[in-house]
Amino acid sequence: MENYEVIIIGAGASGIMCALNVKSKTLLVEASDRIGKKILATGNGKCNLTNNQLSVASYNTPLVEKYFSQFNQNQTLKYFENLGIFTYADQSGRRYPFSNSANTVLDLLLKKLNAKDNVKVVVNSMPMTIKRFNDGFLVTTKTQTYFGHKLVLATGGNSGTQYLNQLKIAYQPFRPSLVGLRTTKNKGLAGVRVSNVKVTMNQFSEVGEILFKEDGISGIVIFNLSAYLARNQISTGKISLDLLTEIEREQLFTMLQTSIQNNPQYLLVDILEGFLHKSLAKNILEKLSLDKTLAEDCTLNNMINLVENIKNYVVTFTGYADNQQVHTGGVDLKDLDDNLQHKQVKNLYCCGELVNVDGVCGGYNLQWAWSSGKIVGDCL
Repeated sequence: MENYEVIIIGAGASGIMCALNVKSKTLLVEASDRIGKKILATGNGKCNLTNNQLSVASYNTPLVEKYFSQFNQNQTLKYFENLGIFTYADQSGRRYPFSNSANTVLDLLLKKLNAKDNVKVVVNSMPMTIKRFNDGFLVTTKTQTYFGHKLVLATGGNSGTQYLNQLKIAYQPFRPSLVGLRTTKNKGLAGVRVSNVKVTMNQFSEVGEILFKEDGISGIVIFNLSAYLARNQISTGKISLDLLTEIEREQLFTMLQTSIQNNPQYLLVDILEGFLHKSLAKNILEKLSLDKTLAEDCTLNNMINLVENIKNYVVTFTGYADNQQVHTGGVDLKDLDDNLQHKQVKNLYCCGELVNVDGVCGGYNLQWAWSSGKIVGDCL
């Protein structure tokens, strides 16, 4: 059996940040064959490190504020500059490395980690059981047993549920968040992108680009919708898409009417192609059984229905896709102290996605990983 002062389970962003800042003899345990793999997928491979406009409103709980007061986006950027990672901001305040490569970020994090002689990293090592004793925690894998006086759970999403259950730690159920949504079939729309779409469902309303798939929809605005749905435990329903947010209904009706009057021999699909992607125009007309209709045969009622389907294109949401970026759910912040130590279980710390903190797209979830990992690491 190997003995350590600190054992960190999970070597994602928060686990790595924690390990970079611990001062004690530490073991960092990772189940996969490489640490930090999930970092490589962030920001579409560019690594959206944080956001200039860090706001509590971008998260599912206002309790994050006191943790960001300890380590915020500006401190994060300074920290990465000291590692040799310099960044720029896009128009939305998202910060990316100048290299536009997540590999740069991970490589320099690992370079710094490898230089720490107090941290041992073990990969391909899945903890099977964790047992709590008065003086620490016994962690058992298939091939080894470790004892640590302090334990950090940084496993990410629902991969940590077995450990929370073994330690009898209360948590909110994990649900996929920041993920594409499954829908009923979108005939002929696979691969079609539409910009400036207003997406509305219940209390959620946001404008952005969407990507249609054969049986789903994706895009940043859809990821943000998925976070809303996950937080509210909604798994099915109707989503309204305003495909032409720049044009009001009355104006759209007048424009369609003018185009029809000027081009009476066109098919309606040719008329709509002046407003929408052709595949989307065909899809709407087929729904209304107007795909073979000439413009001159378009009735007043037909035009009203066309406007309604453009301004209120309804998609039936049937579930979540499988490629979630984060999960909502986890250990509530109210059960953790200012150092993210569990209030009922001494020397147990939680950070990153295992905590019930999730933000919208834009670097907010990585910022929570950096902040929570740094806070925990600094006190160990």
